[in-house]
Amino acid sequence: MRCIMLFALLLSSYALKADYLIAHNNSQLRSEANSNSEWIIGVTVFEGELLELLDEGEQKNGYYHVRILGTANSGYIYRSQVKRVKGELPQFYPDNKGVDIHIVDVGAGLGVIIKTPNDKYILYDGGAYSHVYKYLKSIHPEGDTIDYLIASHTDADHWGSFQKVVDNYQVNASLITSYRPGGLSDNMTKAKKSLQDEPNTNFLDLADTALIPAQRIYEDGDLVLQFLAGFGAENEDFTFGLDNSSSSLRNAASIVIKLSYGENTILLMGDAAGLEECPKGECDCEMPCIASEKFLLDSVMQYLESRIIVAGHHGARNSSCPDFIQAVNPEYVIFAAGSRHNHPHNTTAINYNQYAGVPVQNMYRTDIGQFIADLDDNPCNDEWIGLNKDELDKDGSFDDHIRIQFTEHGRLLIGNIR
Repeated sequence: MRCIMLFALLLSSYALKADYLIAHNNSQLRSEANSNSEWIIGVTVFEGELLELLDEGEQKNGYYHVRILGTANSGYIYRSQVKRVKGELPQFYPDNKGVDIHIVDVGAGLGVIIKTPNDKYILYDGGAYSHVYKYLKSIHPEGDTIDYLIASHTDADHWGSFQKVVDNYQVNASLITSYRPGGLSDNMTKAKKSLQDEPNTNFLDLADTALIPAQRIYEDGDLVLQFLAGFGAENEDFTFGLDNSSSSLRNAASIVIKLSYGENTILLMGDAAGLEECPKGECDCEMPCIASEKFLLDSVMQYLESRIIVAGHHGARNSSCPDFIQAVNPEYVIFAAGSRHNHPHNTTAINYNQYAGVPVQNMYRTDIGQFIADLDDNPCNDEWIGLNKDELDKDGSFDDHIRIQFTEHGRLLIGNIR
């Protein structure tokens, strides 16, 4: 009998830990489980917000000890202000009325899907293959509208889904650069023409029309997209310090966008370049900013600071120069990487930690899986292991997406979804 009672007690304790709370209305957190006004700490819990139960969900004087989901704010709230719900606290708000951002695991490449406060959809890059299209149709029905489509530059691992998107959705507006030394591939030419031919669409190619850095290009409620950089023809603004390879030039021409929603911001860098690669074996070399990151510092430095950055060029060692990192001063870094090319490089992660104080737990990646041994003799190529050191599964594609929520009340939630 004693064993049965102990087992029941353990089950009861587990159930308490698994519960969470939903706020009935707006109220203030308190620093103590006490009704006196002096204990109010000035942190508002808004109606509908989710609260993590602390102290194993026990009440004290009718108060719960809680933490607001998406914040570090904790305190006490009276039981009449909340509803207790059985089950695990969700990772994200199931009905977010703010902004949802999905960084799709496309393998080596980049694809970002953004849902606006008014349930409109924006694409920034189309990833490799058709992964972005596959993910998109799982959250947004085919035949519906894409309000804005942006192609950062002309690499295949950023264009993969665009043709299928145009074939299966109505694209209202698009922004691309068709700059590519040697010309566009056949697939890109076809996708570009499809975008141009979309009925009632607003199509803009930076090869034909330049935009002003810091110009607002899209708004939906409190969501704002700003164009910070991007080039349609070769010029010294983005080629400074670069070699003349086609790959380096088209990466540095990337369209850089800043998304703002209240106090929450994210910088989308495409494959923008910023560093001259260290000579082989000299990874502790000087790191002056070059190319597109230098342009950003020189022209729109006051707009760079962002809570989140999707690091340029998948975290490669030829991006994210120290002065640029300090100007952005992010709290979180996203590496849209893959199991190829040893991305993100160790040098890049170290720079974000050293120059912006970003801790390892705030660096997210779309390639969670077994660390791939580096077989060459250049230490500058070493991949940043980060939290991958304990992963045993071989990394694949389409299994390590990253989701970000900016809620209507200013909360920030971020994490991998697998």
